[in-house]
Amino acid sequence: MLIVQGTAPYPWGLLVVSDAGSTFQDLPEQFPPGWQFVAARDAVVFSVEHMQFADVTVRVWRDQLGRGGGQAPISSAPLTVASGQLVVGDVERSPEITMYVEQEPDACVIDAYFDVPLAPEAVDLVIRPA
Repeated sequence: MLIVQGTAPYPWGLLVVSDAGSTFQDLPEQFPPGWQFVAARDAVVFSVEHMQFADVTVRVWRDQLGRGGGQAPISSAPLTVASGQLVVGDVERSPEITMYVEQEPDACVIDAYFDVPLAPEAVDLVIRPA
């Protein structure tokens, strides 16, 4: 089931999915060359197309990918959602980009699908139980 979707420019080319209370302390300070995603206990960061080239469409699904969903499976990352709310948006949590998803306070898994493996313009995120 589709929960939320949005299309926006991502100024840093970073899509962040995190617990609302995340401090991002477990994420690395630098990302390796050619990276697609990095994950920590309460946050996952995906490399997406930079705003100077295109807007990025993000769709968030519950339990399974819907029709017309992404083409290339990129990751399955466990995520702890202690606050009961997931934040999906850019690294600055810009109000015009950020989307909020209510989630049972517990662990879940975020499956990510991109339209293309690097610098995607379409990202499908599936939230499912851990």
